[in-house]
Amino acid sequence: MSTSSSRASDFFVAGGTLRPNTPSYVERPADNELFDLALAGEFCYVLTPRQMGKSSLMIRTAQRLSKRKIHTVKIDLTEIGLVEIDAWYLGLLTELTRALKLSVDPETWWQERASLGQVQRFISFLRGIILTEVKGQIVIFIDEIDTTLNLDFRDDFFAAIRAMYNARAREPEFDRLTFILLGVASPPDLIRDHARTPFNIGQAITLQDFSQADTVVLQAGLEAIYPDQSKTIFNRIYYWTNGHPYLTQKLCQVVATASDEIWTDQRIDELVEKLFLTREVTKEANLKFVRDTILNHPQHREMLKIYRKVYKGKPIAPNEQLSTHNQLNLSGLVKVENERLHLRNEVYRRVFNWDWIKANTQRDWRLIGAYTGFIVAALAFIVSGIILWHDFFYIPNLAQEAMKYDFRHTTTTPMERVNRLATLFEPHYFLGQQDYHYEAQELFFNLQTSQEQLALFDVKSDKIVVIIKGLYVTLADVDNSNHTSPLLQKMIGSLEKLDETEEVKRLKDEIGSWVGGRDSAKQNEFNAARIKYDEAIDLNGENPAVLYERARVLVELAQYPQALSDLDQIMAIAGRVPSPTATVSPTMSQTLLLATPTLTDTVASTPTSTPKSTKTPLTTPFPFTRTVTETLQPNTTSTSVPTATPKPLSITSNFATTGQIENAVRSLINSQI
Repeated sequence: MSTSSSRASDFFVAGGTLRPNTPSYVERPADNELFDLALAGEFCYVLTPRQMGKSSLMIRTAQRLSKRKIHTVKIDLTEIGLVEIDAWYLGLLTELTRALKLSVDPETWWQERASLGQVQRFISFLRGIILTEVKGQIVIFIDEIDTTLNLDFRDDFFAAIRAMYNARAREPEFDRLTFILLGVASPPDLIRDHARTPFNIGQAITLQDFSQADTVVLQAGLEAIYPDQSKTIFNRIYYWTNGHPYLTQKLCQVVATASDEIWTDQRIDELVEKLFLTREVTKEANLKFVRDTILNHPQHREMLKIYRKVYKGKPIAPNEQLSTHNQLNLSGLVKVENERLHLRNEVYRRVFNWDWIKANTQRDWRLIGAYTGFIVAALAFIVSGIILWHDFFYIPNLAQEAMKYDFRHTTTTPMERVNRLATLFEPHYFLGQQDYHYEAQELFFNLQTSQEQLALFDVKSDKIVVIIKGLYVTLADVDNSNHTSPLLQKMIGSLEKLDETEEVKRLKDEIGSWVGGRDSAKQNEFNAARIKYDEAIDLNGENPAVLYERARVLVELAQYPQALSDLDQIMAIAGRVPSPTATVSPTMSQTLLLATPTLTDTVASTPTSTPKSTKTPLTTPFPFTRTVTETLQPNTTSTSVPTATPKPLSITSNFATTGQIENAVRSLINSQI
């Protein structure tokens, strides 16, 4: 393996500009497009995010042009730096003189014409020196043009390049001179003065991610080291990177130099976790660039609003006239495909996830802290009005109450119960609430045996989807017993019998990843469990059960801040008021912290048992653990949960309904009268 590893270190290159003879260079359609346009003397620009291969493309194109006897100059503006205007232009002239082997001393030439403006001297040098001394076609590559964006004279420089392009109409000699601009910028960035003509010349070259067809050379490199495994390895790498040049080369390089003899999907997933997804690698160069490009931008909140829609899969058309769209594209987090913005790859999806979006949009709410008192008072007034209105005018839906009675006392077959439950789970809005969502859950969990619960999912009916959506988020593995896993497995099996609509597929994938996380956690494979739970949360970030189980895994991995973040998210989902029939358990953050002594001291302790007072609190920690028994008998007068031999069954994520708020308020008032 040492010989192969040595070859691999020479083959794959992650980061930096690839040499022209680097064997792992991946040719893309942009290679031939840029070469053909430069050969024809067209002005071009390649404006893309970092680590997409711009500089490597420049080196390869320049080499191909040189073989055609075309003079090329490659200028990296970072070598000139952020200096005063005269020093900056003199730096350009010095690089041009060196590359083209001109006879002039640039500094003397520049000083002798000090009475002229810098732009005029620059154009004069190109016309009077370069086009006079150099015969034939000349292509000037200017790389890292984004370094000019902080220069006061930036507009003048790019206006000069546009002027030379326009001069071709009256000075044919300028036909021999071509500029190719490369960098992390958009055309509107180059000339920002709205009173001037924008930079509207040249051909844009789109540098896309590697397609599967492009990457034959990378697969060949892996095949030389891992015969018969290269396709499997690369397919899993591509699943994570979607062809992102840096991420793909990086993973190939690490795999090629590793000591593993056998590579499975799970092993590659663990490698991705180690390289990109743990807290310790938050300073990884590519991820840091993406993050900083967005969060350091003055319009980062607007950018995140757009990204949030993209993350949810909503169709967003790109708009080059909007700086927020341009900056989001240049960050590399999204890309344009089929006239829509898409999340670039799975690595980015996991790193810049729903939690990251919320964490970086919530910070702006601090700006309105001065208005908090006013907002709270206004909301209190509105809620009071709603409750009073509710007291006078609310009339229970008798049909739904009849459904509940029918389910308890007359239904005997799974099909009948499915029909009743589905009707109760379907939205019946009154003042924006789902009146019977919680009651439907209670009916299901109060079935006499688990076999009766499971039997419902043997029914092949589209109504099963409604029932699963109403139940599955209540099935947290609270006590590490995995006792709700058979129910989740049964739900998956039921979904597999249905036509695979987008909703059915999402539910099936989410629950499948959730169960996979449990299975891995049971085997103490916590990194693998974390990945599976991440997959489930990516599909539904509002499932408190999965958030809770992931938090428990994060504690095992000693990733305490992330665990607490999950618990905060659960609290936000659950609301603050329990159902009147719920038994309040210790908060999950308490449960986790008690097992984590290093964090216990930083969190104020709270009661861990149900208060004996009859006063119903308006705020109660999540989760609520409902208890049932296997021998529960129908009760015609009460739906309260029996207390004999209780055992935890599930947690619920439903928000407090208006009726629950009413009951809590009534209890509080009564206790104080």
